[in-house]
Amino acid sequence: MKKNIYPDIEQLHDPGKYRLIKTLNHSEVVQFVVQQLNHLRWPVLLFYIFTAGLLSLIMTLSIYNYFNQIITWGTWSLYLLFGILAGMIVVIPFHEGLHGLAYRLAGAKKVKYGMDLKQMLFYASAPGFVANKKAFLIVALSPFLIINLCFSAGIVFGPPPVKWASLVALFVHSTMCIGDFAMANFFAAYTGKEVYTYDEEKSQTSYFYIET
Repeated sequence: MKKNIYPDIEQLHDPGKYRLIKTLNHSEVVQFVVQQLNHLRWPVLLFYIFTAGLLSLIMTLSIYNYFNQIITWGTWSLYLLFGILAGMIVVIPFHEGLHGLAYRLAGAKKVKYGMDLKQMLFYASAPGFVANKKAFLIVALSPFLIINLCFSAGIVFGPPPVKWASLVALFVHSTMCIGDFAMANFFAAYTGKEVYTYDEEKSQTSYFYIET
């Protein structure tokens, strides 16, 4: 495990070196995500292009299958359901576990997992651990890259029903990563500047600082 090489929380509170740029209460995450989706920086643009491309491919293949019956519609519908369940529910513990693993590899000693059913959110956090922009982007995007790589393998190597289920799961899981891309989009607003963040467990709040 790496030792935390970033400023500690006490150092971040020094106004001569760091400036607080954002305070995000965890009860306001959905509002934050919606706000970020309106700012077209590279993470949000990538999210839109990738998910739109997958949706177009799914619709095209559905129409093609309708006319050519590569897979019976009963099998098509069943594996559609499998793909939705895999991309939306089955991967949740793996998704959050990968967030937690990335935190650990970055140097976090404590990782907390939880959910907010009011906002339909599942999360992994490292209370009190300060991360810089690079470390946080790795934490945020690792599940998207690793899990989607697994689904892509199903598309490439699986039989037709598995290819179809894997494609649907790839799309569904990608859309479920919207919060991760929103966080990456926030960091992208500070290109050329170092950004630091940490979670405070008691207040359920995330703080973001830049060097002055």
